[in-house]
Amino acid sequence: MDPTSLETVQAAVTAAAQGGGSEAGRQAWASLASLVRRAFGRDTEEPEGPPLPLEPGDESQIRSLSALIYARALQDQGFAAAFAEWRRQNEVALTPTQVTHNVVGGHAQVTNLVQGQNVTWNTNT
Repeated sequence: MDPTSLETVQAAVTAAAQGGGSEAGRQAWASLASLVRRAFGRDTEEPEGPPLPLEPGDESQIRSLSALIYARALQDQGFAAAFAEWRRQNEVALTPTQVTHNVVGGHAQVTNLVQGQNVTWNTNT
């Protein structure tokens, strides 16, 4: 990971926060939260200091968490390496789903158009 890129950190944290709809996304967020808690000494039963911004549905907390991770990575190469490893392990969960755009243009005269993914046609009616 390039710890000098806040955008890189923010993109990964935002992707993890938005991935809660899938099991992989939930696991990515949980493992990120665990990594951050350990890095800031908040993984004990009675953590000291203010709470960490770990609410995935709150955009301001996502920005704050990104800034904390970025600053910590700049100061601590061990944490930077751990964050980079977290990104590598969760690459699939952090990658947006692929979008396909179909365009019907020119002088096309379309009566029926079906667009879908993993479509199975059954002609036995």
